[in-house]
Amino acid sequence: MEMLLLQQSWLFFPFFIFFLSIYLIGYFIVFRNKNPKIRSEFSSCLISLFHGTPAAIFGAIAIFSDTNYGFAAANTSFQKTVLDYSIAYFVTDLLHYIIFFPSDVLFIAHHLATLFVIVTCRHVVSHGAFSVVVLLVLAEVTSACQNTWTLAGACRKEDRFAARVYDALSPPFYVVYTIVRGFVGPYFVFRMVLFYASGLAHGLVPTWIWVSWAVVVFSAIGEYLDIAKRYDLHPVSLAIAFVLRHPLVASVVFGATKSWQLQEVLNACKIKLTSEVVEEINKIHSRFPNPCP
Repeated sequence: MEMLLLQQSWLFFPFFIFFLSIYLIGYFIVFRNKNPKIRSEFSSCLISLFHGTPAAIFGAIAIFSDTNYGFAAANTSFQKTVLDYSIAYFVTDLLHYIIFFPSDVLFIAHHLATLFVIVTCRHVVSHGAFSVVVLLVLAEVTSACQNTWTLAGACRKEDRFAARVYDALSPPFYVVYTIVRGFVGPYFVFRMVLFYASGLAHGLVPTWIWVSWAVVVFSAIGEYLDIAKRYDLHPVSLAIAFVLRHPLVASVVFGATKSWQLQEVLNACKIKLTSEVVEEINKIHSRFPNPCP
C-alpha cells in the first residue's frame, strides 16, 4: 500500500511529460505551417483538448465511485490522480504563457491561482477534493466543444470546412456553456461556500483554504458583475443579452420563480450590447476561460 501511494505521488511527472509532448508535437508538427503566435495558441488548445474531456470523465467517475463523497470527505486515490492530471496540464499551459505571452499577467495569475486551489487540495489538506473535482468537471465538460469551436473559428475565414464546423458548434456551445457556467457552476459554488462557512468542515479544511478557493472562483464572476454595474445592467440581463446577440442562437433556456426574475429576462431581449461591452466580456473570458475553478 505504501509503495502504491509513493508511486501515486509521482504521477505528476509522467502526466507533465505527456502534456509537454503533445504541445511540442502540435507546435513542431501539426501546426508547423502556422505563424509562431498561432502555432503556440493552437498547441495550447491541443493540450486543452487532451486535458478537458478526460478530466471531466474521470473526474465524474472519481466523484461517483466514492461512497462517502461530500464537501469535507477525505480525498480518494482516484481523486488525487485526477488532481495530478490537472496540475500537470496547468503547469504545461502556464509555461506556454510565460514563454510566449509573458506580458499577459492576468492570465498567468489565473493559472497560478487555479494551481493554488488544486495543489492545496491535493497536497496540503487532503480533503475537499469533491468540491474541487466537481468544479473541474463543470469547467471542462464543454472543453471538447469549446476548443474545437475556437480552432475552427480561428481558421474559418480561409477554410470552408472550418467555417461550417464553427457555425454548427456555435448554437450548442453557447447554450450548454451558458447553462453550465452561468447557472450550475455558481449554484454549486454557493452550496460549497455555505457548507464550509457553517463550520461542518472545521478541522478538516482550514478556513483560509476554503476562503481562498472561493476567492479564486469568484474573481472571474466579479469582473462580469463589474461590467454589468458600469453599464447599468442586471447581471442576468447582461448574460442573456450576450448569448442572444449571436446570430445562430434562436433562444436561451432560463428559469424564473419570481416576477422580477422574469422581468430581467424580458429586459435582456430588448438590450443591444455595444461593441465596447462585448469586447470587455471577451477580454475577461480570454483571461478566465475556466472560471470553475
